[in-house]
Amino acid sequence: MSFRSLQIRYQTARSLPAPYSYFYTLSVTTVAANALQIDLAITYPDREDIDDDELIAEGYTRDDDYAWSGRLPRSWWESLAALVRKTRLQPLNEDELDEEDDFWDITIEPDNGNKTSGKPAKPDDWQYLMQELIQATYEAMGRERPFELTYLNLTDPREDLELRLTASFVDRTVKLTTVENRREQTKTLPWSTLQHVMSQVYNYDYDPDDAQLKRPKRDGQWLNLGTEEWYDISTYRAVGKMFRDL
Repeated sequence: MSFRSLQIRYQTARSLPAPYSYFYTLSVTTVAANALQIDLAITYPDREDIDDDELIAEGYTRDDDYAWSGRLPRSWWESLAALVRKTRLQPLNEDELDEEDDFWDITIEPDNGNKTSGKPAKPDDWQYLMQELIQATYEAMGRERPFELTYLNLTDPREDLELRLTASFVDRTVKLTTVENRREQTKTLPWSTLQHVMSQVYNYDYDPDDAQLKRPKRDGQWLNLGTEEWYDISTYRAVGKMFRDL
């Protein structure tokens, strides 16, 4: 089953306090060539009694409310259509929601048939894809860049290895450039690779105080996450192996 439109209302669980709590409304409409028209509005409530210093320390500002209207390409329609096909909606009863339950209200209008509404039986699938879609809107408006990382393996001076991975949430593409012995090759990886890479990479804490601010030249394995900091990950064997296996 493909879809003509989607409407989503979402709110974090009541147990999640400000400044972390938020709610959003999302409208998705299929347009020409199965591109998507997106209308998104996110609101972060109850921040009035939080000091600015505390907000900044948590990576927020006084007003992070956000709205975007624009189009995303066919690759997004394909991902959403695949999720719609396997989604089972259950009746929504707000009175039955616990303090720990997120609020979901999804309305699906198929190409042929009547609209259906409710909460998803498996909300985690929707949660992950919606976070990716929100990230795509940030990238589309220039608020954030595509995800980038660079891995250097300088343990063998005769055979330096550099991997540069770039992932565009707008296009849902992952490109990997490999530089080995001054020979450069670029290939496209499945989008699912990004989730695997990020889960491995962010399984560790990276302390900026321990970082090197210039591109390393000495022995070791190094990771750059798109900022000026380079982190020594020589002891993170699982991460190094994952990059070498890409």
